[in-house]
Amino acid sequence: MSEFTVTRTLKAPHEKVWQVLTQPGYFEGWLPAKPGTAVLDVRTGGSWLATVISSDGEEIALTGRYDEVSEPDRLVMTVPGDAVTAITLTPAPNDTTQIAYAFDVDESMHTMVTESVDEVLGRFSAVLAGIS
Repeated sequence: MSEFTVTRTLKAPHEKVWQVLTQPGYFEGWLPAKPGTAVLDVRTGGSWLATVISSDGEEIALTGRYDEVSEPDRLVMTVPGDAVTAITLTPAPNDTTQIAYAFDVDESMHTMVTESVDEVLGRFSAVLAGIS
């Protein structure tokens, strides 16, 4: 396995992107999770939990942990399946933010990981657009 990084630019300032990553109501929007179920302890050694609804209506509890929190630039956290992802934010010109997701995955997984990150960032961008 090797580190694989997906980098995109979001149309929002750095601080707003950090808020959407780390506040429960926003987290629920991009995960997406059932409203009112996200509990985030955003600190190194902390954890997160949220409930998602499957396509057949089943409620599924998801959990993860925060291995590193360096506000407002970096989160290293686990996602379902205990996969570790490092999320790094970098301020960019014109009130935009570069977001990089790094994973340790086999090359055979690169396309799937890229598609998954793009799907999440589509929901993430919609949440950002709804914040004034």
